[in-house]
Amino acid sequence: MITNNKIIGLLSDTGYLRVWLVGVCSGVARWLELLVVGVYAYDTTGSPFLVALLVILRMLPLALLGSIIGTLADRLSTRLLLILVMISAMLAALFVFLIFAFGFDNYWLVAVSSLIAGIVWATDMPLRRRLLGDIAGLDRIAPAMSLDSATNNGTRMIGPLFGGILLQWLGPSGAFSLSALMYAACVLLLLGLPVTSGFTKKAVNERSLFKDFKEVFSFIAADRDILRILLITVIFNVWGFPFISMIPVLGRSLLEINASWIGVLAGLEGAGALIGSLIIALGVLRLSYRQLYYFGLMGYLVFAFITGWMVSSIPMGITLFIVGLMCAGFTTMQSTLIYSAAPPEMRGRLFGVVVICIGTGLIGFANIGLMGELFGASTAIRIVALEGLIPLILIGFGWRQLRSS
Repeated sequence: MITNNKIIGLLSDTGYLRVWLVGVCSGVARWLELLVVGVYAYDTTGSPFLVALLVILRMLPLALLGSIIGTLADRLSTRLLLILVMISAMLAALFVFLIFAFGFDNYWLVAVSSLIAGIVWATDMPLRRRLLGDIAGLDRIAPAMSLDSATNNGTRMIGPLFGGILLQWLGPSGAFSLSALMYAACVLLLLGLPVTSGFTKKAVNERSLFKDFKEVFSFIAADRDILRILLITVIFNVWGFPFISMIPVLGRSLLEINASWIGVLAGLEGAGALIGSLIIALGVLRLSYRQLYYFGLMGYLVFAFITGWMVSSIPMGITLFIVGLMCAGFTTMQSTLIYSAAPPEMRGRLFGVVVICIGTGLIGFANIGLMGELFGASTAIRIVALEGLIPLILIGFGWRQLRSS
């Protein structure tokens, strides 16, 4: 349970506050961009698959670069790496703003910007969240990660809401101008962060990259509990998370609403996730970390399936809100479980593996995009949710820690 004193203590820590605010600003930019490029892609191409392709490009760096970034996090200054990443993100958002402002936009330029945004996203877990955990320490890891997860869920509400409004009134250039400002704020926050040295980085630097990779995957293979935690992350990203790419498609093709209302609809999922995170933080639910993680994803998939049957705005908004509530258990516990289970010298690399697992979402987005082309967005959502429930139930059998913890 997170008390007010723990939250106040964390936010009174200048280092934690700055890194937490970087997550807020970059999260708003990330979810804003996801909505804006999705609506733009559907309006430009009319293809659900090309909408999903933009998210696939965002996921690709997570799959390809996760372990590399995680290893670098164990070897180099996470602060310096984050500064370089946020400067790159700011320049990329500024570039997209300029091409829209001067009328040079096209789908493939937006696709390139999505790939760059994916590189930024790939650094969040092994760099920023790793840094949060190091600043908070093991005794404060649960409240530190829960607070960060709650605010990240809040950005899933604020980002699409702002994105939809700006897209409706100012066009994509207005939305990407806010995105560039958010990343600029991240750079300023990180520049003011005290420079701290890693606790084992000198020793790690003496080893080869290959040995680092081998060590972390051997550790995972030997620990069935961590393996299951990572497999559930794969299930979420292959069969759960991809359904959000169909929200702009449903909004335009089924509900026939404008960009502002699509932003509201997408924001309801984030609002549910925020409220769910706060409920977990208050200790209202008497479930273990693993139970929140596992059954949160199960509820997410069930209500995503139900969302696929909705044909009007209000019922769909209600089910999306409940989807967000269910998602909170998964998102709140993911970083907490990984950080607490990892040896200190391996945390960056293990978070890097989590990023790879998140990167498997590119398979899921390709799957739901093709399903959307063949059967329509609503049917695609139902098919994918059912696909995900099958491996999730199988993983639950024999997971001793799920029942005992």
